[in-house]
Amino acid sequence: MSETTTKSELLAELDQEWATIERICAGKSEADMLAPGVEGEWSVKDILVHISAWEKFLLDRLGYVMTGQGPQYPPLHSWDDVHRFNARVYEENKDRPLTSVKIEFRNLYQGVMTVIEALSDEMLAQPYSYDFSDDALTVLLLIRANTSDHYREHCLAIDKEK
Repeated sequence: MSETTTKSELLAELDQEWATIERICAGKSEADMLAPGVEGEWSVKDILVHISAWEKFLLDRLGYVMTGQGPQYPPLHSWDDVHRFNARVYEENKDRPLTSVKIEFRNLYQGVMTVIEALSDEMLAQPYSYDFSDDALTVLLLIRANTSDHYREHCLAIDKEK
């Protein structure tokens, strides 16, 4: 989709990608959800934790965009920072119960959608440079990277794992 996407188009895109990941996960047994090796050592459960962690990160950054108050999470300046974040999230959550992970996964999605509803189309188009200092990054692209693009990326691995 183009950079000129409106909030309503973005919300529809997120709903569509969310429905896909929910459909794929609904077709999996608990054993399938917990089996390692879907992506590296990660299980489907671990992937859901990973997606949730990035949605928490996104909510933190959107709070910064909307209020100007400093974010809770430190800035990410490199892909090494991203990999360290991912590794820490995995280590902190690998033993969490599946039910807890699913509840958080669904609640965070609803939270993200609620916050996006509060954004204007103008706010979506504004530059975002707190992390990575990429001149081409906008609030819209930040949202996509941590939602629809992220869901799509991990759905490929989850859906392969039958």
